[in-house]
Amino acid sequence: MSEDNKPKIQPTRRRGGFGGGRAAMMPAEKAKDFKGTLKRLINYLKPQAVKILLVIIFTIVSVAFTISAPKILGQATNELFSGVISKQLPAGMTKDQVIAGLEAQGQDQLAEMISGMELTPGEGVDFDAILRILIILAGVYLLASAFQWLQQYIMASVAQGTVYRLRRDVDKKLAKLPLKYYDDHSHGDILSRVTNDVDNIAHTLQQSLTQLVHATVTVIGVLIMMFSISSLLALISLIVIPLSFIVTMLIAKQSQKQFIAQWDSTGNLNGHVEEMFTGHNIVKAFNRQDEAMERFDEENERLYKASFKAQFISSIIHPAINFLNNLNYVAVCVIGGIRVANGIITLGDVQAFIQYSRQFTQPIVQTASIMNILQSTVASAERVFELLDEQEEIPDTDHSRAYRGRQNDTGQSAYAFL
Repeated sequence: MSEDNKPKIQPTRRRGGFGGGRAAMMPAEKAKDFKGTLKRLINYLKPQAVKILLVIIFTIVSVAFTISAPKILGQATNELFSGVISKQLPAGMTKDQVIAGLEAQGQDQLAEMISGMELTPGEGVDFDAILRILIILAGVYLLASAFQWLQQYIMASVAQGTVYRLRRDVDKKLAKLPLKYYDDHSHGDILSRVTNDVDNIAHTLQQSLTQLVHATVTVIGVLIMMFSISSLLALISLIVIPLSFIVTMLIAKQSQKQFIAQWDSTGNLNGHVEEMFTGHNIVKAFNRQDEAMERFDEENERLYKASFKAQFISSIIHPAINFLNNLNYVAVCVIGGIRVANGIITLGDVQAFIQYSRQFTQPIVQTASIMNILQSTVASAERVFELLDEQEEIPDTDHSRAYRGRQNDTGQSAYAFL
């Protein structure tokens, strides 16, 4: 067969596969209706409202135990520190006498520090008291883990039940679509919507939603504990929130575009591979292997670039937030140390506050990561909902008539309306 008679593979307006696809014809755009798609996805969670309420309750209980742990550990630190200081003070004297003696010697700062401590001069470390505190601490951590396990268990049921309904709706929709839809869309792109996009939604519901609830409750609980220890240190830590929010929004805005391009390119590549495999004999018969391989390389390169940009841009959030958190950590340590030396707060409180500051910023980092995952999830959900919103094939009416063959009196075949 001559070159002129070979079929020409021209790009069409298909969404993927052999026809080039929308992502290949124009730059990736933002989600058409981000809020609408997210709201529609939330509607799938409504039948699981009772279980979601249990998840929230168990999360609150788990977080309550978790945030009480640093305060308990701070008590152990105070016991240890007080015992060490007490051992170095003259036995038989009262705390007030020791403070008065230090002030007489001009050691006002040391006197102020001792005034904020509970100690008995001459006594050593009360290891029995420390052991009791550590046992209580172990019990608190155990209860926190138990409620967190219950939360994860129920949320797994919520996520899988929701995605089950979504897959069922997609399966019913595929049976109602006209043949024209399958002609205009590659099988690989359809398969990508049903598998990759739905699996991406399932992962977000099971992991990210739980983390979002946990992060929200943790921020509120830790903030209360931080203000109960020191309002000044709490206000310093709060400065991180607006800075983290601004950084997150700026980066997430850029990563959203790339996540849309990533999932569109995935559908295009899957469509091309599926068509090349199912039409392998035709491709080989017309000697189009090189063109098919060249097309695969193009789609694969496009997917690589979109995926690289999406993952790289979204990964910037974590180190950026950590940098802000480290600055906050340094400020808390310096100012907290000064306040301990002045007897305003105890060493155990500073230790607890440092742990709270870490617990306070960690959910912010998680929320920042979840925001990027949410961008990817909404992009996947939009592709699935586009399929569900496609025009269905018009069913036959109840007044349709069929023909039934019969024989007339002469034995010849005839047809009659039913």
